[in-house]
Amino acid sequence: MSAGRGTPAAPAVVAGGGLAAWVVPALRAAAALVVGLAITFTAAHSAAFGLIAFGLYAVVAGAVLLAGSVGGRSERRSRSPLLAQGIVTVLAGVAALAVPTGGAYFFVWVVSAWAIITGALELVGGIRARGRLASARDAMILGVLTLALGIAFLVVPPDYRQSLGGIEKVTGTLTASVVLVGIFGAWAIVTGVLLGIGAVSARGPRNSNQEETA
Repeated sequence: MSAGRGTPAAPAVVAGGGLAAWVVPALRAAAALVVGLAITFTAAHSAAFGLIAFGLYAVVAGAVLLAGSVGGRSERRSRSPLLAQGIVTVLAGVAALAVPTGGAYFFVWVVSAWAIITGALELVGGIRARGRLASARDAMILGVLTLALGIAFLVVPPDYRQSLGGIEKVTGTLTASVVLVGIFGAWAIVTGVLLGIGAVSARGPRNSNQEETA
């Protein structure tokens, strides 16, 4: 039934039992923005804080991805990457929450492994969906950003420590944990904005009608 006959322009569920195109990116955007803002307005960027923040984000985002992977057989090609990403993301989140005292080395290991695997899955899924789904470009951009996050975590030495002072006119010590948590927070905000824009675009009547007939 078309929108002109009284059906909402963007239903929460599409034919085949899957979530509408805008729901998954909208929920992922909300999770990313919440954790990004929480990191921004929290002064203590310890490894434990980073593991808890990442763990909570990953569990929520992974659950959203798993829910988005539910669909009919005709949608299996586009939804299978969501299933793989969801499983990896939930497992990474559980690992981070299970060992919040793992320190900077464990923080680097969990986030970098998750970012490289899911970033590659997102990028490949976007490439495969080119010309078929309007969200393909966003997926490719997000995949590249997530891969960059994983690489950045591997580049920062876990034992990095630099005393502040002198021209900075700030006392204290800049540690690897502070840098890594800040990088993850920045990634979360950029990702949240990108996914939010994608959700608004997918919420439009044109994209909703395409989703209904997919």
